[in-house]
Amino acid sequence: MTSRYVILGALALLLAASLAAQADIMLVTPPAGDGTYAWNSKYGPYGYSQGGLEMGVGLGMNAPYGNDYTVSIFEIPLSPLAGQIPTSATLVVESLGFGTGYYYGSASIGWLNTGSAVLTGDFVADDLGPASKSLPGGMTIYNSDNGGAPGTKTFDVLSYVQADLAAGRSFTTFVLSGSRDTGGSIKTGETAQGPYILAGGVVPEPASLTALGMGLAGLLGALRRRR
Repeated sequence: MTSRYVILGALALLLAASLAAQADIMLVTPPAGDGTYAWNSKYGPYGYSQGGLEMGVGLGMNAPYGNDYTVSIFEIPLSPLAGQIPTSATLVVESLGFGTGYYYGSASIGWLNTGSAVLTGDFVADDLGPASKSLPGGMTIYNSDNGGAPGTKTFDVLSYVQADLAAGRSFTTFVLSGSRDTGGSIKTGETAQGPYILAGGVVPEPASLTALGMGLAGLLGALRRRR
C-alpha cells in the first residue's frame, strides 16, 4: 500500500510540473539593454545614449547636410524560455506620447534579426547601432491619424520570439523609429517599466514532453504490477 501511495504521489508531482510549465513568463529588458543610437546620413554616427529614463525617436531632414536619425533599441532576454515553447508572446511598452511637426507622422517598432551575433544584454557593447539603421518596422505605435496619447501599448511578437529561439539566440531585439519630424518616447528598463514580453502557454519542448510521458508510463506500469 505504501508503495502505491509513493507512486501516486510521484504521478501527481509529474503532472503538477507539467501544468506549472504552462504558466506565463515575463521577460524584462535589463537596464543596460536599451537606449538610443543616432547618426547623420552624410557624416556618420553620433553614437549611443544609455542610462536614461526614456528613449525616443527623431528624423530631421537637413539637406544638403544629411539627415539626422535617432532610434531606440532594446534587447529582451529569452533564457527563461530555454527548452520551452511559448504559444503566445506579447510585447508591452509604456509610451510617453508621440507627435509630429510635419503634415503627417508615424512611429513603429520592428524586430531586428541579429543573425549570428552573440548578444550580452548590453546594447552598446553589442554594437547594434549599425544594424538598426535598416529601420525595421511593422508594429505601429503612433500615426497622426489616430493620435499619440501616452499609455500602455501591446504587440503580438510570437513569430519573432519563435524565430529567435529556433536560431538559438539568447535575446530578442527590437528597434523603435519614427518618420520625418516625428518625436516621442517610451520608458526604459531603468524605470522598472521598460519594454517586456509576456510569454504565455509555455510548454516543454517535444523532447521534454516525451521524457515526461515515458516517466508517467513507467510509473503507471509499476502501479499495475503492484496490484
